[in-house]
This record gives sequence, structure tokens and C-alpha cells, in this order.
Amino acid sequence: MLGYFTERDVNKLSTIIVDYIVIGTGIAGLSCALGASKHGNVALLTKGDFFAGNTPLAQGGIACALAPGDSPEYHYQDTLTAGAGGCNQDTVNILVHEGIDRVLELKNMGVPFDCKDDGSLDLAKEGAHSKSRVVSAMGDSTGRAIAETLVKEVKQISNIKVYEYTMVTKLLVKNKECFGVAAVNQFNQQFTFLAKATVLAAGGCGQVYLHTTNSKTCTGDGFALAYQAGAELVDMEFVQFHPTGLALIENPRILISEAVRGEGALLINSKGRRFMQQHHPMAELAPRDVVARGIFEELAADEKVFLDTTPIGQHFVKRFPYITAACRARGLDPVNNYIPVTPVAHFMMGGVKTDHNGQTCIKRLFACGEVACTGVHGANRLASNSLLEGVVFGHRVARSLINYDTLTAISLFNIDKSDTDYAGNSFIPVNEQVNNQTYNRFSKPHSSVYRNKLRSVMWQKVGLVRTEKQLSDALKLITKLEKQLPHDDYETYNMVLTAKLITEAALKRQESRGSHYRKDFPYALPEKLYHQVLL
Repeated sequence: MLGYFTERDVNKLSTIIVDYIVIGTGIAGLSCALGASKHGNVALLTKGDFFAGNTPLAQGGIACALAPGDSPEYHYQDTLTAGAGGCNQDTVNILVHEGIDRVLELKNMGVPFDCKDDGSLDLAKEGAHSKSRVVSAMGDSTGRAIAETLVKEVKQISNIKVYEYTMVTKLLVKNKECFGVAAVNQFNQQFTFLAKATVLAAGGCGQVYLHTTNSKTCTGDGFALAYQAGAELVDMEFVQFHPTGLALIENPRILISEAVRGEGALLINSKGRRFMQQHHPMAELAPRDVVARGIFEELAADEKVFLDTTPIGQHFVKRFPYITAACRARGLDPVNNYIPVTPVAHFMMGGVKTDHNGQTCIKRLFACGEVACTGVHGANRLASNSLLEGVVFGHRVARSLINYDTLTAISLFNIDKSDTDYAGNSFIPVNEQVNNQTYNRFSKPHSSVYRNKLRSVMWQKVGLVRTEKQLSDALKLITKLEKQLPHDDYETYNMVLTAKLITEAALKRQESRGSHYRKDFPYALPEKLYHQVLL
């Protein structure tokens, strides 16, 4: 098994002991690290720099029931409706109620949320929301604004030590209890981190698909690590395809935010005709899975699909400065011309199964953010609930980390304390400037061959529309790739294993629900027959 370390191997590695390990520097990981730092020392690990993940790419905003006439109950119902019968109602209730305090805390921390002239938050409406409740920052750079604010806070906390360009290769688990991780940095130095508790906040897996909005670092590491450690994964078949990625070949794809349709943009085909009214009463503002399949049908009929943004007019430039700049850099004028769009892999609703405090089935191992599955999204995530999930459950996990004993970790692996370094002072700092391709140090020269095969088969056979034959064929190819991979190509292996889990789950769900559409089982089962696919 890739990334496997025995107790004997662990004793050979340089060992760092901290109170808490947090893996990932998106909104969930940063929020959790800040909270955990109130109770002890934190090692915050990321295989890129602070901004390498998906949080800085998030455009639309963060959903929160703050407007007059709105309420957590409305937000709750919208989330359940979008989730297509797959949501855990208790965790949704936590999300919509606690989210209000978390968003206001971000505002007080200094996140520059967009406001009206009277100083109140400027709340937007997005797909499948019944009310205007989406809080944005810097127009369409909400994730970046939040990430920069949280990173600034983290850098001011003396007992959070950050290890950039450091990839976790194994969760150290014995008798269903996690005591830390094995990791390797950009200089190929191998380390053991031991801690009271470990938090997976490693983000998503969009890079297993040929077309995705996800950062290149989102290779499914957290899912693969957890699965190999014996954790339970659920709902892995529920991959959200965002309806409107920019239809130009690049990796990652530029996302055209849901908020653009919320401001009045329309979807049209090559003939200039709208088509979403025939799919859903909310038309362009239907749930994402519905809009994505509507576009897919047009593309399958040899039509091209465009966003007609002309109803927004010149206001587009002010409201969406990032999208405006991205389009113009590619020769497109979003004010006066149509924007070509296509569905793209965007978000994983499933993940490591946790309770409402982020606890997995492995003691001392927690998960939060996209890598986790509390059931809050069900079969299809409501727009702008992802950042909210990250901050709400990152905060909840941090509150749950205080009841474990560090010494157990030391005794478990028979490590001499004289050979260890509390808080990691002997670890070579990795704060120097490194180019954006540094994360590729965790793959191999031949990796692209395997990755291209994997990403193509996932897009063609495990995408928006699935059948048993397609899924079975995909599983055979993925299993073949798994056997061919060199044993030290950690990142590519994580992609292959995560893709395999998605495909196996999709085969097991013999119905269509939310983002999971089976052409051979086109209808949802009755609600009483619904069950989660457990891996």
C-alpha cells in the first residue's frame, strides 16, 4: 500500500511532537488551526503555499441568512431542497444557524465584505436560493479575501507553525486510533508528526477529472489517506459539476460564478434561444445539477452554450472584476459579447464520514471542509454553502480537540523524547520563494501519462451522465492504472484511489439523485428506500 509506514519505519524518521496537526490551509483548515491554537501548539501542513487550494478561487460568496425577511429556516429548507433528499437535517440545522455567527466573526476579523451605501451587507441571490443571502467580498473574489484575512491572523499566532510544501503521505493509525502523520517536504526530507489529534482539511478532488475548476493541488489526498487508514467514506458518487465553466481549454478552468446568473445573465444556445425554462421552474437559477444537465443536453445536440450577460450591462465590470479581467485576458468582452460556457467538475459532496463535530470512526482523527461528509450537502450542494461549511465545521472541530493525551502517541511508537522536537524547531523552514510548480515535487516525471488517462476516463465515463457499462469500463481501467503505478508516486496514487472510490460508489447507487445521474436508472428511489453508499 502506498505511503505505508511501520512502527519501525516511524522510529527512523525525524519526529516532531505538537498538540494538534491540521492538514490543509483552506477556510476549514485555517479556521480550525486558529481555534485549536487557543488550546495548544498546532502544526499546519500544506503541500503548496497558503493559497494553493480552492478557497482563494471561490468567487460567488458565503451564504448566510442575515437579510430582513430571511431566516435560518428558509436557508435550511433551500439547502434540503437542493440536496435532493440526501441531507442530514441535523447538520444542515447547525450550518444555517451557527453560520450567522461565523460570518459576522469573519467580518469583525477584517474580511472586506461588500456593503451598500448605508453600510449594510450587500446580499446577492444565487441559484436555488429563495432569498438574497450571499455575502461577497471584492466583487467576485470572496474566497481570496477570506483566505488572506485568515492567513494574516494565522501568521500572528506564535503557537501555529506552518509547514508549506509538505505533503502528508500516511496517517499513523493503530487499533483505530490516529497518533499523527508521516510527511515529506519539497527537499524530500521525511518526517513524523505526532499529536493529540489530527485534522484532515485537505480539500477536494476535482483534478481527477479532465475539466475542473479546482486548483492543481486538489488531487484527492485527504480521501485517499483516510481510506487507507481505515476511515469510512460516504456519498463519493455525488460529484458536483458546476454549470458554467469558461469553455476554453485550460487547467484549471475559469469559473463563471453562479452570481452572474443571479444578477440576470441568461443561458442561450447557438440559435440564441433560452432553454432552461423547459427543465425547471427556476430556469437559470435552478439547482446546479439541473442546470448542468440542461447545458449538457444542449452540448450533446451539437449546440454551443453561452451566458448572455448583456442584461447586466456595465454593472458587470464593477460586480465581477475578476471574471471581467479573466475574460478580457482571453479575448472575451463580458459586457458586450456572450461568454461560452460548459459544465466542469467542481465540488465533492461526499467524503470522510464524520459526526457533527468532525469526529471520524477513528479516534483522534477529525475531518472538516470539502474532504469531510457530515451530510450537510446531500446529493447536491446549494450555491455558496461550501465556504460556510468550512468555517462552521472548522470551528466546531477546533472545539472538540482538547481531550487527548500527547504522551500516548510517544509511547505507542516507542519513540525516545530526546530524539523529538516539540513544535518542530529542527524542521528546515520552508518559507523561501518557490515557483508555482513546486507541488509537482510530489509527483514523478511519468505522472502525466497516468494522470491524463485517468482524467480522460473519469470525464468520459464517470461524469455528468453515467451508465453501468461506462462505470464498469472505467473501473477496469482505473484498477489497471493502480497496479501500474510506481510505489512512490504518492499524489498520482491518491488521484487513482479517489477516482476508484467515486466509480465504485456510482456503480452501487442504482438510481438518479442530485448530481448523480444514471441514464440506466433515470429516476430517484422513494425517500424511504434512500441510503448512503458506505465505502
